[in-house]
Amino acid sequence: MSSKSTRVTDPNAKGSNTFLWAIIAVVLVAAVVIGYIVMSGQGKKTEYLADRESVDVSFGSEFGDNAVTLSAANPAAEAVEVDLYEDYSCSYCAQLAENTDEQMQAAIESGDLIVNIRSLNFLDRGNADGHSTRAAAAVLAVAEAGETDVYWNYRAALLEEQEDIYNKWSNDDFANAAQELGASEGVVEKIRSGESVSAANDLTTANADKLEAETGQVSSPRVLRDGKDVEVDDINQWLDAVLN
Repeated sequence: MSSKSTRVTDPNAKGSNTFLWAIIAVVLVAAVVIGYIVMSGQGKKTEYLADRESVDVSFGSEFGDNAVTLSAANPAAEAVEVDLYEDYSCSYCAQLAENTDEQMQAAIESGDLIVNIRSLNFLDRGNADGHSTRAAAAVLAVAEAGETDVYWNYRAALLEEQEDIYNKWSNDDFANAAQELGASEGVVEKIRSGESVSAANDLTTANADKLEAETGQVSSPRVLRDGKDVEVDDINQWLDAVLN
């Protein structure tokens, strides 16, 4: 007598596999949708900057000695040179920029003024990845690339929008903002990667050390000429003081 083996097959097995794949498909679609929403949301945080009125400048910029030096192609022999210290978390720095940047630009372009803009990050209170540092890193990437128009408009935007963006922007946001303002692709990706953050920490630390060595304290905004504070009752008058 021969024996016949009988295999019992689960009638629901095929249906179970189909259901499993359906669940996986739903999860993948959800992940794509969520990713799209997140990326779209990041873009919307900065896309309004594309509508900002862009200021064209006719001076040059050079990065070195922990500063961005702004000067005309052929400044006057008697041009005044100053160090402007600012922190991207400092509301007084933002106010000073709003009040005096236009006058400063005109003086630089006329060849009467040379400005070394020196970033600080003392308002990060020791946080190596704080807002001041990341903002300085983003601006540093633009300055190193020599994109002067972008630098001038980007710096202004970060100071003017300070109240709304303080401690809210990631490196992606800083990168997207630079892109909206016309930064090159290489600069945008450098900001996005955060690779300039360490260098920005070194730069701001060096500037703080320089400021303390020359004046005995670190604060912002400060304008120094020949290592000494420009003496004015109101710092918004510093340009009148040094030019007149």
